[in-house]
Amino acid sequence: MDYAAGFSIENDGAQTGTLFNENVYIDFIAGNTTITFGQDHIQNIDRTTSTLVGGMEAGDMVLGNSTGTATSQSIFLTAPGADPAAAYGIGIIQTIPSFGKLSALYVPTNASLSTSTSGDKTFVEGDSAAYEIGFVGDMGVKGLNVHLFRNEANKAVSTDANKLTGHNYGASYNFGTVTVGYDRKKTGAVAVNSDTTQNGYGVAYAVDQNFSIAANYTKAEKEGTVADAKAKTVALGYNLGAVSLLASYSQMENITGAAGVDRDVLYLAARTSF
Repeated sequence: MDYAAGFSIENDGAQTGTLFNENVYIDFIAGNTTITFGQDHIQNIDRTTSTLVGGMEAGDMVLGNSTGTATSQSIFLTAPGADPAAAYGIGIIQTIPSFGKLSALYVPTNASLSTSTSGDKTFVEGDSAAYEIGFVGDMGVKGLNVHLFRNEANKAVSTDANKLTGHNYGASYNFGTVTVGYDRKKTGAVAVNSDTTQNGYGVAYAVDQNFSIAANYTKAEKEGTVADAKAKTVALGYNLGAVSLLASYSQMENITGAAGVDRDVLYLAARTSF
């Protein structure tokens, strides 16, 4: 038996209260099984396998403006559906050696649904319970990376009309110097014109062990909107050891689902590891 506990201090520009409510956890570990209590810690649906360098997917690249509303207007999906990992709950992670990790999460009050203004969450029933199941691993195949996630939220009085679902399936494969990736995300709700489906495609090339270049194409389709949102991104990454330098440029079209709402984004970052 073993245990671990911790929290993160994070100010990502969207904090309205404490800076200590992300990656908060207490884990109890027995061999390949981990029972976890907390928020924003367990493996979850907020991931992509089509963004291979830089880590900035289409939804992240829609940077906020002075009122902080630009991201909420975008129909690009980052964490589709209920996103229960953003609330406090209990989960279990089961490691299957040489195959991957299975996980299940339950949150009794998925408060993010009532406080979030994110445009990819059209569920307005208030606080609700939610669950999420998932898998991450290589399935025993060297170079393969697979993720499969599904979540669902319901009000205390569960009816089909109160359901919100999220799906995220993706895979990438490394051929040596070349890596390709694909992911499909969907947010579904019973409300009219609420479903959004997104497909992302990516390819990366390792020039050498320190320098990589990548390209990504993402398309999001939302029911009831005039136009599909599209993002074309190129990215560069250079590893200096403890520090990595990242640069990406994205041309985006119809980001709100309205024709002509376009944006070009240049993102530069320096990251360090300890």
